Amino acid sequence: MPCTAFGAHAATRDDVMYAASRCGGIEDNRTWLDCYYGAAQPMRAELGLSPAPISQQNLVPAAIPGVPAPQSQGATPTPSPESKQGFFDWLWPF
Repeated sequence: MPCTAFGAHAATRDDVMYAASRCGGIEDNRTWLDCYYGAAQPMRAELGLSPAPISQQNLVPAAIPGVPAPQSQGATPTPSPESKQGFFDWLWPF
């Protein structure tokens, strides 16, 4: 069950970082910072903190249609069987 909780936190972090990345085009530092604070709203809600002001939340640009949001992969992606190598495989690739 702890893995599920970690996955939920990771998904929220991914959502926040994706939203924050959309603030990058804002030139004014004060407005950019307000957008950044608004982008963190999903994590604030998850932690039970008071919500960011609506004025900050409204500064976060909408996601671009057709561009998917990054998907959370959980804590550590499991390597595929063909990518697994032994310790010495990288030493003697011949």
